[in-house]
Amino acid sequence: MARALALAVVGIALLAASAGAGTRAHRSAAFYLSTTQQGLADIQAHWWDAKDGWYYDTFNQQPPNMPLARLWDVYPLFETLVAVAEAQPTQANVSALTSFASNAAQLYWNPNLQPYGGYGWYPGQTDRLAEVYFDDSGWWGLSFVGTYKVTHDPQFLTDARRAFQFIVGSGWRKKGGGTWWETRHDHVTIEPLAAAVMIGTRLYEAQHRTSDLTSVLKLLRWANAHSFDKNVGLYTKNDKDGSIMDYVQGLMITANWELCQTLHQNAYCTKAQALADAAAAHFPQQLDWQPYYDVVYLRWMLEYGAESGDPRWYQLASDNAERALANARNESGYFLNDWDGNPVADGILQESSNLELFARLAATPPPAATAAGQPGA
Repeated sequence: MARALALAVVGIALLAASAGAGTRAHRSAAFYLSTTQQGLADIQAHWWDAKDGWYYDTFNQQPPNMPLARLWDVYPLFETLVAVAEAQPTQANVSALTSFASNAAQLYWNPNLQPYGGYGWYPGQTDRLAEVYFDDSGWWGLSFVGTYKVTHDPQFLTDARRAFQFIVGSGWRKKGGGTWWETRHDHVTIEPLAAAVMIGTRLYEAQHRTSDLTSVLKLLRWANAHSFDKNVGLYTKNDKDGSIMDYVQGLMITANWELCQTLHQNAYCTKAQALADAAAAHFPQQLDWQPYYDVVYLRWMLEYGAESGDPRWYQLASDNAERALANARNESGYFLNDWDGNPVADGILQESSNLELFARLAATPPPAATAAGQPGA
């Protein structure tokens, strides 16, 4: 695993060295990739646990109990490797992604959760009574479908399907509908639902199983009826909590757009465009939640923007990447601050949130209308 990541770093550096100065209004793909390369090297140096063959949760720390990365903390690194392999699908980059994804599938899978099994929040959890979170399986499932997009290895669709089944099977509230947040069934929340909608849409696109589409449409119907603020035009946390989370909107927007393309039903395109307009009006240009949440929003809005031809989302991602470049490095040069320069607590493995943004911009061509006029960095 360590060697695969090191090879990916070398491949990115070679790309950056061979690319001449661009003439684009936005920073060049080579710049974003070389910045990602340095960040990956830092992660390998300061978060990699050679003894256990995985990543620490915190910077250069080995707490005596549970020192390894929680699933949510290492998820941005997973997405970074997906984006790097999309941007530059060399053997080294694809190998690094494949190695990471294979380890992720094994380390976090708990086969004893009844009745389907699911991905736990900490490596090696196998207790059938363990409390785990359905949205964690959602994040892993999203990365597995991304890995499949790069590798075309059907094993990663199987890994994604495990996450999808856990959410739509074990996570569906039997009385009243909606998705549970945790296996203790204390909270109903839309994060796992939105992730499952996107995972199921991608599974249907790849394998055309009617059951996947049926589940996706069931989730969407519930969300539209019970977890949608008509005044704002966006999805809320649940039918009692009106909190509006940006990354939920990104997932729902892109899923609706892709359903439109797959099913050839314009109503989904109309819904995606309305949600995108509402999101643009509701969230500030300088996103102000936390990088590891906002990056998920930007990741999916970049995809929507590229597919729909809407240039607003590349600009949004580029603007916030500039904030990260200006403010997120701490005095040691590591991306351990948020985009306003505030330190991320305890050096948690959130450096990869910024790397994910840079890598995703490298993998996404800028809008043609703004692709000339200023030198790339």
